[in-house]
Amino acid sequence: MTATSSETATRAGMLMIGSYRPHRVISNSDLAPHLGVDDEWIRTRTGITERRFAGPEETVVTMAVRAADSALTAAGVAATEVDVLMLATSTHLNQTPAAAPIVAAELGCSGPAAFDISAGCSGLAHGVGQAAALINAGQADTILVIGSEKLSHVVDPDERAVAPIFGDGAGAVLIGRTESGHIRKTVWGSDGRQARLIRQEPTWEQQRAAPADTPTPMLRMEGTEVFRWATAAVPQIVEEIAAAGGVGLDEIEVFIPHQANLRIIDGVVRKLGWRDDSVVVADDVRRAGNTSAAALPLAIDDLISSGRAKPGQLALQVSFGAGLSYAGQVFELPRVA
Repeated sequence: MTATSSETATRAGMLMIGSYRPHRVISNSDLAPHLGVDDEWIRTRTGITERRFAGPEETVVTMAVRAADSALTAAGVAATEVDVLMLATSTHLNQTPAAAPIVAAELGCSGPAAFDISAGCSGLAHGVGQAAALINAGQADTILVIGSEKLSHVVDPDERAVAPIFGDGAGAVLIGRTESGHIRKTVWGSDGRQARLIRQEPTWEQQRAAPADTPTPMLRMEGTEVFRWATAAVPQIVEEIAAAGGVGLDEIEVFIPHQANLRIIDGVVRKLGWRDDSVVVADDVRRAGNTSAAALPLAIDDLISSGRAKPGQLALQVSFGAGLSYAGQVFELPRVA
């Protein structure tokens, strides 16, 4: 594990969270008959009761634009002020061009640096770390970090291990210079020995060399092994994030873990020794499913919009996913659009 730092880390902070949730709600009852299970089977294994699926006309780009525009509008920041735009996604299926420059153009930005981040579910947290470093180094003043996913198009609807878990949506984090709340050091890393646990299958190379009727590449996951890795590794990563941020675990008021599934979240919280009354734990996964790179900002939006948390509270976020990659940081909660 490595930590990035800057002597001027107090200058970069989260200013606003924007979100977009597709209107179509898919309940467990909608999925269960097709999978040969029932609602209880899904809930006991994942903690998820429903998720959102994007409409046929919605894309990673259109959802990213909606989330980012809401953040900019609520913060009173013009799109032309954005210096850098990062888009974390695993479901922009065009290998080129990247989605970020298209999002920037749709928002009306003035030609900012714009690029995609491919780090699975941890992409948003990677982007937050990069944004803080750029601002603290004087390379930028205003940065948008967006997570946007249309996982419903890459999940096999017949696969019990993945079909009930994932959902669609987008979240945007507006990051700029602040005098108060700030983003602390980022801890990030990877364990490529476990890369096979979350993968695309078949690969594009395999599909290209195969007969025309080869199945479309889909997301595959070894759920039991991911659970074991996460519940063993993530508590240690959280402890390192807190230490890198200069705080003790007992000082954390709000915990925003990757919204993988509720069983993983509960397992991590138990190992960290947090009681129900000692820290607020994000559980947006119950109603949104696992939205991959969009999960962290959507979870923050849910916490603050519901009144369970409030801007200014000390929070710790951590995310992990394909790679296996992970990243996280301590920060003060921003406002939400």
